[in-house]
Amino acid sequence: MPKTTDLQATQRALEWSDLAIILAICRAQSLSGAARLLGKTHSTVFRNINAIEEKTGVRFFDRFDHGYMMTDAGRTAMDYAERIEGEFHALGLEVFGQDARLSGRLRITCPEAFAEDHAPGLVARFLAHHPDIQIDVTPGHGALDLNRREAEIAIRATRAPPETSFGRKICAFRFALYATESYLASAPDRPLAEHPFCLIEGTAPWLVPTVWKTREEGEDRAVFQCRASRAVQNAAAEGLGLTFLPCYVGDADPRLLRISDPIRNLDMELWVLTHPDLRNAARVRAMMAFLYEALGAEADLWGGLRGKTSARNFLPREAT
Repeated sequence: MPKTTDLQATQRALEWSDLAIILAICRAQSLSGAARLLGKTHSTVFRNINAIEEKTGVRFFDRFDHGYMMTDAGRTAMDYAERIEGEFHALGLEVFGQDARLSGRLRITCPEAFAEDHAPGLVARFLAHHPDIQIDVTPGHGALDLNRREAEIAIRATRAPPETSFGRKICAFRFALYATESYLASAPDRPLAEHPFCLIEGTAPWLVPTVWKTREEGEDRAVFQCRASRAVQNAAAEGLGLTFLPCYVGDADPRLLRISDPIRNLDMELWVLTHPDLRNAARVRAMMAFLYEALGAEADLWGGLRGKTSARNFLPREAT
C-alpha cells in the first residue's frame, strides 16, 4: 500500500473552519439552520460541507428529506469540535479578563423594551465618563450564553440566575395586567378568563392557574401572539384585548390602564450578570458598578410601585 505523502495529509487535514461548519450542521440538523448559525447562505454551507467530505474522503452526514443526520464520523467530529470550541472560548475569556483598560467594546443583552426605552440613556450616561468604550446592545428575552461570549453583560429578569454567572440582584421585578379604557368599556361584565389576550409567544402557561386552568385554555383565548414584546404591547393598545406586561413597560404606556395589582406568582428579580472570568476586566467592572447604582435607583419602577391600579382590579395582590 503506498504511503500517504505529507502533501496529501495536509490536503486532507481538517481545519477549525471545517469543524465549525460540521458542528453547526450537527446542532441544527439542517443546512438552513446551520446557515443561520454561521451567518452564511444555504448554498454556501452546502458547498462547504461537500468540499469538506470530498477533501477528507469521510462522510460526516447522511442526507434525508427531513434534514442531515450525523454518521459515526460526524458524531466523533462534533465531540472534538465542541472541545476545541470550549477551549477557544476559555482562551478568549481569560485574555479578556486580564484586560485592565477602560476602552474597547462591550456587548450587553437585555429585554427588548429595556433596550428601546432605557438602554440608550444609560449608555449615554456611562459613555460620558468612559468615552473610549463602545457598547453593543442585543435585545431579547432568551438568555444569551455568557460562557460562549455572546455577551459580556446580561440584564435579566429571572427567578434563578445561572450558577455559572457572577453578578448582583438589583430589586424585585413584577408584572401586571393591562388593557385600553375603550376595550374595557366594550366588555364591562366579562369574567377575566373569558377575555381575549395578546401574548408573547409561549407565555400562556405563565397565567395558569391565575387566569386559566390549563395552558390550552389560555392558548384558546390568545387572539394575538408574537415573539416581539413590543408587538404584543401595541396589539393590546389597539384594543384587541388584555395583556400582561412588566410593570415598567405597561405603567409607562399612556394608552394602557393597569387592571391588576402586580401578579404575585409572576414575581421575579432583576439581575446584572457576567461570566466569573470577566468580573475583573476593567470595562466590565466599570459598567456593572454603574448598572448596579443606576438600576437600583429606580427599583420602584422595575418593582411596579410607581404605577396605580385602576378601579377595575381583576387581580388584587392578596388574591394572587
